[in-house]
Amino acid sequence: MLTLHLDAPDDYTVKEDGQRIGRMRYARERVPGIWVWYIQVHIPGGLPAGSAPDLEGAKAEFREAWEAFKAKHGPEALARAYAEMNIRG
Repeated sequence: MLTLHLDAPDDYTVKEDGQRIGRMRYARERVPGIWVWYIQVHIPGGLPAGSAPDLEGAKAEFREAWEAFKAKHGPEALARAYAEMNIRG
């Protein structure tokens, strides 16, 4: 299950079952402001990222990208990436 953890106003860490997997934040520096999101599980081949005009859209796009990312890389690659990520805190 995906959950959002508020780090700062309009800035969230995205977790799945307690594991940090991404971030969503409101980019006020953009005109107009948009919600940007990205997956932070480091596996070679590029990391999905995107933007949406509102938080609900960002959540939906992130969820879709995350499911596709998991399906593409599989549980073994994700477990290795999590182990590396968690070493650094």
